[in-house]
Amino acid sequence: MPRVAARFRQNSLSHPGVPSKGGAGKRAFAKRIFQRLRNRASSIRNAKWRFVKPPQLLRWDLLGVLMSWLWGSVCARTLPVRLRIAIYNLWAYTFSVNLEEMQHSIESYETLADFFSRPLREGARTVHDDEHGMASPCDGKVITCGEITCDAVEQVKGVTYSMSGFLGTLWNEVKHNPDHKLYQCVIYLAPGDYHRIHSPTEWNVQSSRHFPGTLFPISPTVTRLIPNLFALNERVVLNGVWKHGFYSLSPVGAYNVGSISLNFDESIRTNVPLRDYTCPNLRYFSFGGMGTYAYEKAYDDVEVERGEELGKFNLGSTVVLIFECPEFEFSVKAGDRVLMGQFIGACKPAAEDEPDQRQPHPL
Repeated sequence: MPRVAARFRQNSLSHPGVPSKGGAGKRAFAKRIFQRLRNRASSIRNAKWRFVKPPQLLRWDLLGVLMSWLWGSVCARTLPVRLRIAIYNLWAYTFSVNLEEMQHSIESYETLADFFSRPLREGARTVHDDEHGMASPCDGKVITCGEITCDAVEQVKGVTYSMSGFLGTLWNEVKHNPDHKLYQCVIYLAPGDYHRIHSPTEWNVQSSRHFPGTLFPISPTVTRLIPNLFALNERVVLNGVWKHGFYSLSPVGAYNVGSISLNFDESIRTNVPLRDYTCPNLRYFSFGGMGTYAYEKAYDDVEVERGEELGKFNLGSTVVLIFECPEFEFSVKAGDRVLMGQFIGACKPAAEDEPDQRQPHPL
């Protein structure tokens, strides 16, 4: 654990420090906690995109991560061939899985996790190929979509989350062109959906930020109950650039479905119980901004094509798209069901003649 903590402090965006082993260090730490408690209201007021955790009767960080890890371990166990057909058919019946789209026979999936993240047969999806349009990165239900005009962005109707907290940087500083607008699209994947993530358009992935957050459930019901839910949960924020400027795609973990893997970076590991609990995203007295802390990695412009597979949820959740464009018009709305590759919107004609902005942009 000390080595894990040391590695976090070395790679995190910022970290206020943890108490040393000596008595003086503990007294200083206690004094800082007291000061934070005393100044809690004013600090939240002054830092507009910082927030605290919701009240906890139980330590959800430990409970949610541990239970999600245990469920992931169960799903990774090899099933006897004679049980696979019965279990997978029951799962398919319960969650309305379309078995005709599978690439392989049902008994060939050795584990429930393999079945859950099953690939599609060739031709099961058609990827929209209009160069000015955008395709859905996954199957699922649109939770919200539209323009971002302030830091408090709609999570579901009437409930918001912090865009700056989610990204780990000020939301109004990510655009390449200050005259452009910023948009978002949030898609929730149900247990029966196809759980691989594809690129909605041509873009370059330049960095990732892995936020080791909590693992609250992300069902539409729960998102109405917990503000800032997307910025609380564990997630991998992929940042980069597309033709019109800033582009971000983020898989977000959830309770029992926190396992995310990327095709181009196998070093990122989510949904693990061994983690740095001194990280301000996780410790109980989290009075700093949780979106400030992440493991960050830079890439040499990973070029991805429209429809290319980027990664998968080994057990499921939500994908958040955030992007810059002069004008964008969505063809979907909250509540709509979408399939991977389906047309979800396009840049308006005024944006079509803009020069390609796929070049480095510091965050």
